[in-house]
Amino acid sequence: MADSTDEEQLNNPANIKPGNPADEIISAKDTKIIKTNQEIENMEVHHHPQVEKKNFKEYFLEFLMIFLAVTLGFFAENIREHFVNSEKEKNYMEGMLQDLEKDTAGTSGAIVFQDLIIKKMDSALNIPAANLRAIPTQDTFFHHFFYAYSWVGAFNRNDITIAQLKNAGGFSVIRNKTVVNAISELNSFYEFPLQGNISIYTDVWKRLDEFAMQLIRLPAPPSSGDDPLYYSYPHHIEVFTRYDTPLIEQLYSFIQFEKSSIEVIIENEKDYGKKAAKLIELIKKEYNLADK
Repeated sequence: MADSTDEEQLNNPANIKPGNPADEIISAKDTKIIKTNQEIENMEVHHHPQVEKKNFKEYFLEFLMIFLAVTLGFFAENIREHFVNSEKEKNYMEGMLQDLEKDTAGTSGAIVFQDLIIKKMDSALNIPAANLRAIPTQDTFFHHFFYAYSWVGAFNRNDITIAQLKNAGGFSVIRNKTVVNAISELNSFYEFPLQGNISIYTDVWKRLDEFAMQLIRLPAPPSSGDDPLYYSYPHHIEVFTRYDTPLIEQLYSFIQFEKSSIEVIIENEKDYGKKAAKLIELIKKEYNLADK
């Protein structure tokens, strides 16, 4: 009976006092449930914000701002590239002027030496082959022939700038088509016929020297126009090893052939010098470059 009475007292709410632990348990559970519900509501509000819809005018303004930014960036880059290319173009033309001015002087210097060699060849050819047995005549002939035996210092252009224009894509920054055409024309003329005729001359010179060695004792060719061998050739010494008249006549033919090759080169160098001078004036005019 005592057990039954206790159980009834526990089940009867009237018997539970306000300070009872059961009261505290119920309150804690209810509070936790309320807080959890509030957190869920807050999370739902956070993950589902209200989106404010934009009208057509706002979208158009955004597009216009982006379009203007991209367009201005494009124009700014083009302007920057234009200034960079203009500076490169000017530098190329200044370098080209320096090279061309050296070329005009180079052609003149080469022609002076080549004219001297032609005169020496003419003097050698004027000596009759039948007179070459006399030692004094051999002295005279050898002195003149020695210039033909030496390699002629042909003109070589200064190609620093033209090499840059070719290899570094420099022609793409030169906007003046008249100047581009003039540079290309001069370059083509140098490569052919000038270099082509120099190649022909070199072949003739080698053949002449090889043939002359069958008849004459020859030293090593001079290395430059200032070589002492031009002035210290042997005197009163027999230099011919054979006096075969047909072979000597053939030697004279080789000398004449080499002389003709040099004459052609001289004409090419004169033409190159004239074309270079015209290009110098064109570049100065088009790029407003004065003499330094």
